[in-house]
Amino acid sequence: MSFQTTVRPAEPVDVTDIRRVASAAWHTVYDDILGAETVDDLLDEGYATEVLERMIELDEVGLFVSTADGDVVGYASCGMTDAAGFGDLDLYVHPDYWGEGIGTDLLYRGENHLRELSVRKIRDEVLSANEVGNGFYRTHFEKIGERTTEVGGREYPVNVYERTV
Repeated sequence: MSFQTTVRPAEPVDVTDIRRVASAAWHTVYDDILGAETVDDLLDEGYATEVLERMIELDEVGLFVSTADGDVVGYASCGMTDAAGFGDLDLYVHPDYWGEGIGTDLLYRGENHLRELSVRKIRDEVLSANEVGNGFYRTHFEKIGERTTEVGGREYPVNVYERTV
């Protein structure tokens, strides 16, 4: 594809587009793993308009969007999770734009924000069955372990990754 991308802080006008990207990415990745109904429930909870609007307002939370020719095609949210200097960074890219470097651009922008918060390491978890997510994290992070997490009342294995900021 040939397009111009930009990463910038999210604005309230981006909320609908963030929800659109989240829905496309989550359903593509998780429907076969968690089921479409569970994915819908998770999206409704984690991507409610008021939740995203609040994230945009908070200085300690970084919410960034990536645009391609002006359209939002990805987003990242990040913040400090532990006073010992750990943070997390969640990012999703619309499936039509996977493999175009947009996730990497969002990762670097999120890292800059986390450095400003004095975060030293990013620690993230990815469901083991999420091949796309694990592929990205294996490229940019070090796998440090495995554990399980509960989603929708069921236990799922996850891979734990870290990256020094």
